[in-house]
This record gives sequence, C-alpha cells and structure tokens, in this order.
Amino acid sequence: MVSLATLGSILQGCSGNPSGPSSSAPSLTTVNGTVNVTVDAASPLATVGGAAFVQSSSGNFLVSRTAQDTFVALTAICTHEQCNVSGFQSSRYVCPCHGSQYTTTGAVVQGPATRALQQFATRFANNIVTITL
Repeated sequence: MVSLATLGSILQGCSGNPSGPSSSAPSLTTVNGTVNVTVDAASPLATVGGAAFVQSSSGNFLVSRTAQDTFVALTAICTHEQCNVSGFQSSRYVCPCHGSQYTTTGAVVQGPATRALQQFATRFANNIVTITL
C-alpha cells in the first residue's frame, strides 16, 4: 500500500507509524527504482515549508518542499535504532522512539542518533516529485 500523511498531524504521541493516509493525500506510484508523488493544491507538499511522510512499496520517506521547485527526500528510518521518523516540529524531523532530531536535509541536530538520514535525488516536473532510489 502506498500512502502519504502530513507530518504535522502525526506529531504528538506518535508510535512511529501513521495509521493511514491523510484525507488530502496525493497519489503515489512506484516504478523502476523511483517513487512518484503527485503534488496538487490539497497536498501537504503544495507550499514551500510543507513536509510529508511517504509510505511506498519501496520504503518510507520524509519529503519536504524547500523552494518552489525544490524537494528533499530522506529515508524515514532513524539512524539510531531504525524507528520510523514520523514527527515534524519547528522545521525538524523528530523520531518518536528516542527523540533524535534531524534537519530537512537529514543532518542530526539532536541525538542520540549520530549519523544523518540518507538523502535521495529528487526531480520536480508536471506537479510530480520523482524520488530516485
């Protein structure tokens, strides 16, 4: 199953996995080593500063819109103990298991994690963010 959830809605008290897609979830497809995320007006990625937790058959990802045509995609797996990083607070991704915090580029800003989240190449065209695995 492929789904997308707004990180802000799963911020507090999260057990690590969102229960399902948000009501405004755009469509996603996984094809030949890429994940395609459709960004429309209802998407949590519709505006600069937006972020989403993306679940696909290829894995879980954190995607943020950092500029009008620029997106950053990271693995959602915490480098500390492999929990799903699913919170987003004050422009930081937050791991619900032990509190590690990462920037939207994946750098560690608060441990216990010591390694950055893996970043994936993205491309944006025709309202589709393509994440290359």
